[in-house]
Amino acid sequence: MAVQGFIPMTYFKLILFACFACSSLVLTTQDQLCDPNDLWALKEFARSLAVTSWSNDSICCQWDGVVCDDHSKISVTSRVIMLKLPKKGLKGMVPGSLTRLAYLKWLDLSFNHLEGILPVEFSNLKQLEVLDLSHNSLSGPVAGVLSSFKMIRSLNVSSNSFTGDLSELGDFPNLAVFNISNNSFTGSLNSKIWSASNGILILDFSINHFGGKLEGLENCSSSLKELHLDYNSLAGVLPDALYSLSSLQQLTLSENHFYGLLKDNLSKLTSLKFLIISGNQLSGRIPNVFGNLTNLEILIASSNSFSGQLPSSLALCSKLHVLELRNNSLTGQIDLNFTGLPSLSTLELASNRFAGPLPNSLSDCRELKVLNLARNNITGQIPESFTKLTSLFFLSLSNNSFVDLHRALSLLQQCKNLTTVILPMNFIGEKIPENVSGFESLMVLALGNCGLKGHIPLWLLSCKKLQVLDLAWNNLNGSIPPWIGQMENLFYLDFSNNSLTGEIPRNLADLKSLVSTNCRSSSSSIHTFSVGVPVYVRRDQNVGVLASSFPGSIYLSDNRLNGTIPPEIGRLKQLNVLDLSRNNISGTIPSSISELVNLEVLDLSFNRLTGSIPSSFSDLANLEKLYLSVNYLSGPIPTSLYS
Repeated sequence: MAVQGFIPMTYFKLILFACFACSSLVLTTQDQLCDPNDLWALKEFARSLAVTSWSNDSICCQWDGVVCDDHSKISVTSRVIMLKLPKKGLKGMVPGSLTRLAYLKWLDLSFNHLEGILPVEFSNLKQLEVLDLSHNSLSGPVAGVLSSFKMIRSLNVSSNSFTGDLSELGDFPNLAVFNISNNSFTGSLNSKIWSASNGILILDFSINHFGGKLEGLENCSSSLKELHLDYNSLAGVLPDALYSLSSLQQLTLSENHFYGLLKDNLSKLTSLKFLIISGNQLSGRIPNVFGNLTNLEILIASSNSFSGQLPSSLALCSKLHVLELRNNSLTGQIDLNFTGLPSLSTLELASNRFAGPLPNSLSDCRELKVLNLARNNITGQIPESFTKLTSLFFLSLSNNSFVDLHRALSLLQQCKNLTTVILPMNFIGEKIPENVSGFESLMVLALGNCGLKGHIPLWLLSCKKLQVLDLAWNNLNGSIPPWIGQMENLFYLDFSNNSLTGEIPRNLADLKSLVSTNCRSSSSSIHTFSVGVPVYVRRDQNVGVLASSFPGSIYLSDNRLNGTIPPEIGRLKQLNVLDLSRNNISGTIPSSISELVNLEVLDLSFNRLTGSIPSSFSDLANLEKLYLSVNYLSGPIPTSLYS
């Protein structure tokens, strides 16, 4: 889950407002003339970056994004104090002429297309209090310039390509916001940046190349509300000083190399709303101190080495929206009292060692949208109370030991918003139900590797929005029903490793989402509704593939199919993977396969195909893998296949 998306920009704007609420700035009257130096600087700026919205008159204080103060008592001209030009499509290098704006306090050039290095003359902007150059393509070292801004309150140079270390920075007594995220800064964190400030509010060093330990927080003001260090190479144990930041609301340390324990002193962070520490090597139990963290909204501690049981005090965090603890070594039952979590929308506990049944109280989370409990040891039936989860749209219970598939589907069909149901490695040896209804919103259904018996059920045809269907690694028999071709949105079909017989139906070539680009684009793509949650797809008995989007694919391998390859298959212009291997298919390879212009993988091996390889295969420009072994093919191999 992307950390940056959780940071509310409205909060950032409030901070900027607070920085200037008590200032003595008085805006100029509209007809006041600009100071000649300022007018020249702005015109040079406009010429360099092709600003066309400004006029040629001398009243620059009326220009878009230009704000002046009132010097009328001492001068007939006004001085530019703010230049606010975000999202104006500005292109080119930042001109040094801006440094002639000697009274400039606020400079916002964010979300443009600026490039190159910052001119060294920028260090002359001694009055600058707010600088926002974020979301451009600026590069090169910048610490030398930034170190000159002794009056700075808010500094944001995030999402550029700046480099170098920050050892030169420090002595910012007024600093409230410091955001250098998403660049290529190196070296260690420099505590001098924040130690001189009595009102630091936000520190964001995320998505850079910082290393070393997290140190110097004992010099950090108790006013700090946000600390973001994600996606760096920081290491070591979490320092005790971290737990003393009593005003901290957002702490994000994910994707570093922190190790050791998360201490009970976590209870001191009573203002905490976001705690995101995933992708480290933290170990031991998760401290059971959440009764003190009643403001907590997001807890993401995935991909660590935490062990022990779920802290029961989590049930006291009534504001909790997101709880992600996947890929740890947590044990015991999932026995939280979920009745205390009415706002929970995402519960991610996959890839742990949880055992026992599902708790009935989980159904009290009426806002629950994403539930992922895959790869645990959960047993029993899906509780009847799950029908109350009317907001649920993503469900993954794969690789557990659930039983009674008929009951499960009968209950889940009442969750009208379900778009994704992932259930492989459960219901072992049961019969696939023949009478199921509902699932009007279903887009992904995975029931692979369950050893299911029976035929491909007709009720699948009523799933009008179905895009991905995985029934691989079962014991299904009978033929592939012709009505599969009527499933208009289906573009990923996996019936491999079953006992299906008969011929490949010609109607398979009627799958509209594989025939037409327009049909495929009109149906919602998988990754847009999975909200970053990976879908688990079984490709064989031992290997799983994590994916949030799927190529157009038809897998019919390892069955008992016979007959010939229907030539109509050439209509599937959006097909990327075609696997018909390990069957009893005979006849020649139809030349129409060469019409599959997007085909990347073709596997026809281990069949009874005869004749020669069509020379038109040279038209398969995107083909990366071709398997034709163990057949009865003859004749020359087209030379184009060697390249």
